[in-house]
Amino acid sequence: MALVAKRKQGQSTQQLISEFKKLTFEDPGLDRVRMVGMTGFLKPSKVRSIKMTELRKASARIRRRNKRNAGFTK
Repeated sequence: MALVAKRKQGQSTQQLISEFKKLTFEDPGLDRVRMVGMTGFLKPSKVRSIKMTELRKASARIRRRNKRNAGFTK
């Protein structure tokens, strides 16, 4: 069965993506499909660099939060 989320008139890309995410919610078999569907096909090195960037951003966020909670100023 093909999962299709068609763009309605005046619908933004972000709305289309969230609709597709609703269709594929909590389905582990579709994680890879969803990832490719959201990004298009990417070379493994590009995927790796995107993941590393996201991890770096997330850890920076955590460090900032920890500083805030410890009472340091920015």
